[in-house]
Amino acid sequence: MRERVDSEADELAEKWFAEHRVAIKELRDERQQVFEEIRAEATEPRRGELKRPRTRMEDYKVVDEDGQIATAPLATRHLMSDESGEFPLSSLNEWEYEVVHAELERSSCRAWYRNPSRAAVDSLGVTYRDAVGNWRSMHPDFIFFNDVGGKIEVSIVDPHGHHLQDSLTKLQALARFADEFGAEFHRIEALAKVGGKMRVLDLQKEDVRTGIQASDKASLELYGSDLAVDYDAASGK
Repeated sequence: MRERVDSEADELAEKWFAEHRVAIKELRDERQQVFEEIRAEATEPRRGELKRPRTRMEDYKVVDEDGQIATAPLATRHLMSDESGEFPLSSLNEWEYEVVHAELERSSCRAWYRNPSRAAVDSLGVTYRDAVGNWRSMHPDFIFFNDVGGKIEVSIVDPHGHHLQDSLTKLQALARFADEFGAEFHRIEALAKVGGKMRVLDLQKEDVRTGIQASDKASLELYGSDLAVDYDAASGK
């Protein structure tokens, strides 16, 4: 009985979302977020629509190694750059900082976006079930936009700590996402530093996705295996 009610409720909600799609798009971001939260209550995750980011709060100051307040390093080409075309990197950790600089050095790079780490209308989220079966979402760190043969292609690049307890679960979630939606992206890559060297798992490769999905090892071992390659080699540097 419950399964039937859930199924009919999902169908009705999808019907209403389709009927009012345009009207919802015309709402303020805060109101659109309410509807995305309703969509997320479905018994199975539904594909949502990623909205154009409008506001972003970032700190232009950082605390340096000596505990002193310093100006944050800046980078260009972020979608939320200031009037000078710059974006502060105050919220990035060491791995993220390294990846941003490597990607911006690509001659094809036209823009990038620091994906918010929370569920929001302007954040790309990937759903997965946690250890007890509840639906969760992970939010890859970066989205890059590259000129590939005269066409702007989108890539997901996610440097993610392999020491975290749920790192393998999230890596497998991103692999399933690549399996389903990979054709819509130029690159989908997960990165981690192993032994002082950045390693990358190319999730556009079927054998890499298969190996990740079948693994019961710590994600650290996957980054150290033959499934991964050195990030420098992958980026052609």
